[in-house]
Amino acid sequence: MASRLVIAALVVVAIGAGAFLAGRSSAPERKEPRGGYAAGYRAGREDAFSGFDGGWAYGTPYIVTLRRGPPGITYRFARRRPMLRGRAYRVGGHGVCSR
Repeated sequence: MASRLVIAALVVVAIGAGAFLAGRSSAPERKEPRGGYAAGYRAGREDAFSGFDGGWAYGTPYIVTLRRGPPGITYRFARRRPMLRGRAYRVGGHGVCSR
């Protein structure tokens, strides 16, 4: 009786694994965009982060100031400052104040 239960469980697992693999193989491949869209995306990403290459910390909130970007790019980063733990921030004038 126990051996039949084990065999049935193995058959169910094998069918599930086969169905999973068949589904994965039939899914369309994820391809990187090509053409004008991809070129514009890369150019925008590079323009947005130019001047701020490296030095970004993961998991750290930043205060960023956006400016109008060059032709074809809506925004660019003008300034960035990491937010420091234990400081109070508020908008003041044309920037962010802290104490």
